[in-house]
Amino acid sequence: MTEHQRLQKMRDLGFRLQELQLIRVEVGASYAGAALSYLFNLYQVQKPAGMPLEQTLSILARVVQNRHQLPYRRLTADAVLDFFSQRFAVMQKERIHPTYRLSASINRPMGQIA
Repeated sequence: MTEHQRLQKMRDLGFRLQELQLIRVEVGASYAGAALSYLFNLYQVQKPAGMPLEQTLSILARVVQNRHQLPYRRLTADAVLDFFSQRFAVMQKERIHPTYRLSASINRPMGQIA
């Protein structure tokens, strides 16, 4: 995966974490940075400074692998992104926020069931 793709996945994860009200991203701040900080805080590990994204994610991957005792020989930087994307249901269309369901039911013609 390219650096751009990793960064995009981190942005998507940050956006999802904000939807779940697990983080609050201030105007002009980075969703990717906020998500990365949240994940390091979640595992109570200090986030390394000044490292490329791939190396930072590799450190997080080792922490996740040890904490969850995953059977994999080595969790990669890309695999840890997939792990958290699945865990927080990033980009899953069947996961629709309740407020969206409410507005859809209001706009639905009478007699139709969701």
